[in-house]
Amino acid sequence: MKISDPGQDVIDLAVEGNLAAVDAILLAVQPGVFNMAVRMLGNRDDAADATQEILLKVVTHLSGFRRQAAFTTWVFQIARNHLLTASTRNRESPEVSLEAIGERLQQGLAFTASLGDPLGSVRSLSPEDKLAARQVALGCTQNMLMALDREQRLVYVLDVVFGLASPAAAEVLGITPDAYRQRLARVRARLDTFAIGTCGQVNRAAACQCELQLPAHAQVQATLTGRPPSLIAIHRQERAEAERQFDALVRMGDVAAVFRAHPTYEAPEAIAQAIRVVLRAEGFLGDGDHAAH
Repeated sequence: MKISDPGQDVIDLAVEGNLAAVDAILLAVQPGVFNMAVRMLGNRDDAADATQEILLKVVTHLSGFRRQAAFTTWVFQIARNHLLTASTRNRESPEVSLEAIGERLQQGLAFTASLGDPLGSVRSLSPEDKLAARQVALGCTQNMLMALDREQRLVYVLDVVFGLASPAAAEVLGITPDAYRQRLARVRARLDTFAIGTCGQVNRAAACQCELQLPAHAQVQATLTGRPPSLIAIHRQERAEAERQFDALVRMGDVAAVFRAHPTYEAPEAIAQAIRVVLRAEGFLGDGDHAAH
């Protein structure tokens, strides 16, 4: 997953109001921004709203981009500023902690055990069970991220999801590389300790397996949490990638691999359409917009 640089020529054309150039910039940055927003905010709807706001800021402030930093760093900085303060439909709750997640997982295991052998340990999982288990894995890892504060979450996402080197990530955050590495080490240690002690995908000796959470997830999630957990839906076009990623994380048994196992989430086409509408309404698109038609 990355944010791409469309090139200065495209940026110059976009500043002049050329729709084809604007679309090229959206194509270069929208997938990365949307996936960053999903991981930071926890669901697609909030991520779509945030992505639209971020992309509007990128497109309408292109004239102020002076190449003092890489274009991708500049986009990341705009996204950082927005996502650290963006409002969400479901207010982030302080009781969503790693400890609370661990307790809920233990309750899920206990519920499954109380049913005897609901999944049939001797039989293989059905395709429906596998899809549900992937959904549980995505929800669980996302909830682990949501247990961090937003600054900690951003540090981890820049490293694990986007693979930014320390100097680049530090520039995005406006801190020194040493300070970034220290923050990242603290976040990694916190998540590693929890996942190694809890997650059977990371540590075979740990009790929790995604499929063992299916009965509780299907039957008693509302009574365990007071509200449904913040699961990220897997759309049809993402299922094949989700299956590959899920199988890969099972083989790797690595904490970072578990967090990388999310598929690349498809950004809604409506985001780009809405941005074009706003740009036309504000007179941003000029005579060159016909080039895309």
